[in-house]
Amino acid sequence: MNSLSQQHKKDSGFLVYENLAFSPANENLTLDLFVPDGLTQPTPCIVVIKGGGFKSQDGQPFRFMAEYIVQNNYIAALISYRGRPDHTYEATLADIRASVQYLKNHNELYQIDPNSVGAVGRSAGATLAALQAVYPDNNSNIHAAVAYAGVFDFESRFTDSLQIALQPNIQKKILSNGEWVGVPFATQDKHWRRVSAINYVDADDPPILFMHCKDDRTVPWLQSQALYDKMIDIGIHAEIRYFETGGHGFSVGSREIWLAPMVDFFKRTFE
Repeated sequence: MNSLSQQHKKDSGFLVYENLAFSPANENLTLDLFVPDGLTQPTPCIVVIKGGGFKSQDGQPFRFMAEYIVQNNYIAALISYRGRPDHTYEATLADIRASVQYLKNHNELYQIDPNSVGAVGRSAGATLAALQAVYPDNNSNIHAAVAYAGVFDFESRFTDSLQIALQPNIQKKILSNGEWVGVPFATQDKHWRRVSAINYVDADDPPILFMHCKDDRTVPWLQSQALYDKMIDIGIHAEIRYFETGGHGFSVGSREIWLAPMVDFFKRTFE
């Protein structure tokens, strides 16, 4: 049963539709939809995907990001999803696709433009946003993505000497990522290739903005560079922005510093 509540944020100028059950596979998965008050025409919608080591997420710690998006006159969908330790990547990716399908299926109810759906995520959320952008699925395709410090090629993350040197505790990361993938790490393994966005890129993919801090010791900045380079080589519009410091959590000052480029990218893409 879908438990729907609506809160009118009079002081903020947006509505929040909470606890919208979006997944036919799991009724406990919900999203919160942030909608600018007084919409009169279809509006782009951005799916907000929280990271967290590919563990199951309810999305709520990224509420600030959804609020930032809606305050800039876009709709934001703050989603939950299944992950480790109880679920592998197949469930996670199915949940991301289901959330997009829900938004497109209910586009008229919430004034969503079904041809202007984007995704944004940080860390594991960035990995999932990029996968949603490049993975071929006509029912849940998105039209732009912003990826903060994601993993896009798991094989190079764990075999490239430059990347290994940039991230301590590599064995711990191999084990935790492997719990999500569902099999031990091995080069050319089909499951590890399936979770690597770099293996899906083709000329029909939408634009992606990558952002990364050069001193990130959790995910090497070379991950963003590699996927950016591949998209440019194929002829897809991609952008990349680096911060020299800030670590994996983008401690670069106020959130505005790294949130504003996201909104600017979506505006230039959708308008």
